Amino acid sequence: MSERLDSSSIQVLYQSLKEITNDAEMELFEDRITKLNFASTNEPKNANDVIKDRFLKPSNILPWNLLDMVQDVPQMNFLDDHSDRLDYKELLKIPNPINRTSYQFKRTGLEGKISGYKEEVNLKEITNANASNSLSITRSINHNKNSVRGSTAQLPFTPGGIPMKSMKTDSEQNGISAMSNATKLLHKDDQGLFDIPEGMKRGIKPVDTAVDNEDQNGQLKELKQLDEIDNELSIKMEIDEEKIKAEENFNKTLSDEIIEEATEETTANNADDAEIDELLPIGIDFGRTKAVQKNVPLKKEWAHVVDLNHKIENFDQLIPNPARTWPFELDTFQKEAVYHLEQGDSVFVAAHTSAGKTVVAEYAIAMAHRNMTKTIYTSPIKALSNQKFRDFKETFDDVDIGLITGDVQINPDANCLIMTTEILRSMLYRGADLIRDVEFVIFDEVHYVNDQDRGVVWEEVIIMLPQHVKFILLSATVPNTYEFANWIGRTKQKNIYVISTPKRPVPLEINIWTKKELIPVINQNSEFLDANFRKHKEILNGDSTKGIPSKSDTGKGGSTARGGRGGGNTRGGRGGRGNSTRGNANRGGSRGAGAMGSNKRKFFTQDGPSKKTWPEIVNYLRKRELLPMVVFVFSKKRCEEYADWLEGINFCNNKEKSQIHMFIEKSITRLKKEDRDLPQILKTRSLLERGIAVHHGGLLPIVKELIEILFSKGFIKVLFATETFAMGLNLPTRTVIFSSIRKHDGNGLRELTPGEFTQMAGRAGRRGLDSTGTVIVMAYNSPLSLATFKEVTMGVPTRLQSQFTLTYNMILNLLRIEALRVEEMIKYSFSENAKETLQPENEKQIKLLQAELQL
Repeated sequence: MSERLDSSSIQVLYQSLKEITNDAEMELFEDRITKLNFASTNEPKNANDVIKDRFLKPSNILPWNLLDMVQDVPQMNFLDDHSDRLDYKELLKIPNPINRTSYQFKRTGLEGKISGYKEEVNLKEITNANASNSLSITRSINHNKNSVRGSTAQLPFTPGGIPMKSMKTDSEQNGISAMSNATKLLHKDDQGLFDIPEGMKRGIKPVDTAVDNEDQNGQLKELKQLDEIDNELSIKMEIDEEKIKAEENFNKTLSDEIIEEATEETTANNADDAEIDELLPIGIDFGRTKAVQKNVPLKKEWAHVVDLNHKIENFDQLIPNPARTWPFELDTFQKEAVYHLEQGDSVFVAAHTSAGKTVVAEYAIAMAHRNMTKTIYTSPIKALSNQKFRDFKETFDDVDIGLITGDVQINPDANCLIMTTEILRSMLYRGADLIRDVEFVIFDEVHYVNDQDRGVVWEEVIIMLPQHVKFILLSATVPNTYEFANWIGRTKQKNIYVISTPKRPVPLEINIWTKKELIPVINQNSEFLDANFRKHKEILNGDSTKGIPSKSDTGKGGSTARGGRGGGNTRGGRGGRGNSTRGNANRGGSRGAGAMGSNKRKFFTQDGPSKKTWPEIVNYLRKRELLPMVVFVFSKKRCEEYADWLEGINFCNNKEKSQIHMFIEKSITRLKKEDRDLPQILKTRSLLERGIAVHHGGLLPIVKELIEILFSKGFIKVLFATETFAMGLNLPTRTVIFSSIRKHDGNGLRELTPGEFTQMAGRAGRRGLDSTGTVIVMAYNSPLSLATFKEVTMGVPTRLQSQFTLTYNMILNLLRIEALRVEEMIKYSFSENAKETLQPENEKQIKLLQAELQL
């Protein structure tokens, strides 16, 4: 077939075939097909080409019916009653309204009748739009990527407790109120309503809608009927009111007559007394004037000391549904803390080491989980953060625990987040949205505020926290807990309860080790034993001539006028002159090196252990079952050196060695192959397999964590550690040894403070396992000073003192915020607490002086 089927021919054929009603007769189909005249074209194509061109070939023109698939077609209703108007409602989408104004009624009289109304602007909705221009806690939430750590483009939330008058804008300080400043460009009508939107020429003009006359007449009839009913009710109410007034007037006149009769009788009886009273003076002032006190501000006490000299017998009734329970009965101070937490208060728990402060923190975490809020646990050092993360992961099965440090971020969306205080300060300045959900902030080791370098961080965080956050402060025993708590309460304008423990749960016994002998000096009742302290002096003074020259030695090379070569018991060597004084110069000095005469004596009398000292004391404690023990050494180098002196001593059996080996292999598999053979790891492995370890800041983080875990499991019997091990790590031991009670603080040698000694000695004594904790102070070759020893071991702990200083970081952050000035940060710091506390008293004195001047 040479003719081409075009579109019209196909349609004609299709319509012709549809007219056939009897499908069984094939002849009818053939007749229709044969009788059809096909159009001929100059370009013959078969049917397949036609189909491809029409259905399979894409077109560059979109069909109109495709538009209905990508947009909603409004339903235009032209057949309703309003046929003369276009129904355009479906063409418009009304946006969600923004309620920035609210109506307030004006009421008068005791009954509160509405006399008028006004429209007020909600300033929070206008100014608090987002994190870039608002300090409000109700501002819009930012992106998820900045919800945890915040961003430098975000403003912090309003610090709690700081009055808004200290955060006024310039216009407010000049006398212009925030309301007038926000509405100065808005126009109001006669009724006091805002009628013209900002930026528009006019407001909405209401237009009356067309109403039929019949409907209008019907409405008028209804209104008349309602008015008649109202008139009848009002007339009836007036009649009832007149009856009530008549009864009241009758009762009033009757009572007045009774009172007049009673007063006449009393005046007659008191006539004689009044004549005598007129002769007496009204008052005797002795020539002095009495100042009248008006509007004297009362001193508010924000801190409340809780009395622990009682037992809470009805604790189960006070807390019927506790958020967390323990298999043992809580102490009184723990019950008091739990009770006040349930009451929605903040607490400051100052308890002895190993007293159980962690119970309070655990209950707060459980409470936040129950209330579907968050808890932030802050610590001064990363080691404590890592340990708390491990402990809480094991303690809580149903609570998510997260860790945020400068190095790692684990589960940042958890219910409980553990971090250092510097991380929390950064989150507050950067306006992290996470702060909205925080109910409790737990400050562990608050006495770290005394740190000269980092103590200011605690004050910054306390000042910057929002009002809805509750405080839980955990600290060792310090003498001025009330003062510190009162500062926090006054700054944040909330009550805080101070709970202090009277004594340690496990008492300490302090001893002195000298010449293979352990001498108790302070018993478990904190009684100093003078006779035993003198005994240690006698032992050392009796052996003072052996190996150590006394100050009175006048041998060759000594401090006499004639000096020989060499010095003391050593051979002479090359050196400078002993003294600069002519005639008393002694040539020589220490072996192989010259020294001045004074330095020579210091070299020989340097006190310290020998290689036999630590093996002797370790074996002594091992026989008396006083292990494990922690030796505090104030030098990383000496920690390693003392551990090497225990070569040949083994505390582990084969089973313990195998467990230690498997744990080490499992822990270091995350390291690269070449890192597993580092000298530090190899040396640590050999020490750990013998039950010995060292712990100081020079170790790799994975090595320190490995040692802490093995020590908590009881595999390590002897640990040489620096003082960082005592900073809050909940790793109690049986015995604590001080290699010295002097340390180098960066400027020079000094004695330990009583607070430092208590913090480190508090590791001794495991609650529930030991009846007493053993503390040993080493005395090697020279006796200890009585005054120094008493001051260190029995002195008053260091008071909490402010270390607030203006840092560049703080100034730049406050300049970025603008709303909170640097002066306000200084005003609310702990260093200004004394001045702010005395302010009400000073204002009272000013009022009194002003009153005296006016008389």
